[in-house]
Amino acid sequence: MQSPSISRQFARWAANLCYADLPPEVVEKVKALLLHALTGAALGSGNEAAQDVVRFTLAEEAKPDGASLFGAAARATRGGAAFANSELIHASLLFDSYRMLTHPGPVLVPAAFANAELEGRSGEDLIVALAVGYEFVCRLSDDFIPSTAARGFRPNPIYSTLGAALLSGKLMGLDEDGLVAAIAIGANFTSGLFQGAREGANDLSIHEPQAARNGVFAAVIARGGHVRGAEFSIEGEAGFYNAFTGSSRGELSYSFDSEACVDMASVTRGLGDEYKMLDAIFRIYPCAGYNQGPIELMCEMRSRLRVDADAIDEVQVAMNWIETLYPSPAFPRYSDWQTPRAGETTHYFVAHAAVHGGFPVAGAPALSPAGGKLTEDARVLEFMQRVKLVPEKLRPMFSPAIRIRMKDGTAHEDTYPYERMIWTFDQLTQRLHASLPGYPGGRAAFEAMVDLVRGAERWASVQPLLARMRDDQA
Repeated sequence: MQSPSISRQFARWAANLCYADLPPEVVEKVKALLLHALTGAALGSGNEAAQDVVRFTLAEEAKPDGASLFGAAARATRGGAAFANSELIHASLLFDSYRMLTHPGPVLVPAAFANAELEGRSGEDLIVALAVGYEFVCRLSDDFIPSTAARGFRPNPIYSTLGAALLSGKLMGLDEDGLVAAIAIGANFTSGLFQGAREGANDLSIHEPQAARNGVFAAVIARGGHVRGAEFSIEGEAGFYNAFTGSSRGELSYSFDSEACVDMASVTRGLGDEYKMLDAIFRIYPCAGYNQGPIELMCEMRSRLRVDADAIDEVQVAMNWIETLYPSPAFPRYSDWQTPRAGETTHYFVAHAAVHGGFPVAGAPALSPAGGKLTEDARVLEFMQRVKLVPEKLRPMFSPAIRIRMKDGTAHEDTYPYERMIWTFDQLTQRLHASLPGYPGGRAAFEAMVDLVRGAERWASVQPLLARMRDDQA
């Protein structure tokens, strides 16, 4: 007898999941992810490109009885609001990260709010839906991300579209069959290529917004009941995994740990008992997720050792080898990955931390102590020539090691395990205080937002939160 499809297993779990079923640590994680994304939306509201997206969304899709746009009194269609709100988060560069190339927050949070508002759902409903969406994205993408990237597809919109489809269907009240259909339709809507980034184009800026829209629309179509969708849309021979990883049997072209194959049963193994979403990290610096750890570690070592950058001869940064081939092992942005580039490569971010003891977080003034642009800081530009990357095939992701060789011949070494970037709600709140220079309304507004999100399970609807965001940006 054939086992239930991957879609069926996730749909059955999601359809039956209630707030009372969620472990406390999952509820806290959802709240933290929510706070992180909403802080990003507030910071992104000052981005002119993001405001252009808001304006053209309203020009094309304004709807008086539609879903709210973050920080605005205007409303748009369900999909239009998800699109515009996603861009606000994405523009801030403050979003979560799972397994290097998946950032669910800018897709899932806007989709969840558009549906929760229009369906009249409570805070508990919102938390459950976000737990469903995040867990689906994390499990679906987990071991497959490098293989997806190696085919030229940007993993985040590919996988997050399906997360948005499932959580949207959950908030719409779809039953198991309806959720299977939403997943199948979402699998047909996925998109996002790396070619633009390789050419210096910026079309990836609409990947997350379009993924949010497509996920929402997939659930809308599924609710109509006229499109059935393939039962084995994920693992079928001509299905999602075959298209986006090159195999329907778990064969991997690339992997973070050098494994050549993954057991397909692992995608759903432990579903409902073990939550992979708990491993999502919070990007705080406006740069790639794999640079967060090296910045943190270099800052700590500089402070602990009380060393001056001028006394350092060389810094070696050991990283997972795929992190040095960003964004794809088959299509790295730079073939000469060991060449430092200001504002772009790990060399630069480690150098800034070594010279200045830190790096500006999202929302903080992006100026050097000399008053110029970050990438014009002469001391950092000189120091980054002393930073060397050491790719290691068996080094865990997001777990760098740094070795500092001093000019006097002494050496110091330390590591930064991935787990140290998995912060609690309170730890995240403390770190986000550094973003307050860019937060509309300042500290008081931010603390009010924190209090609201901390008590999200008590919301009768999402309206108080949306009203808070409008007041902050008025």
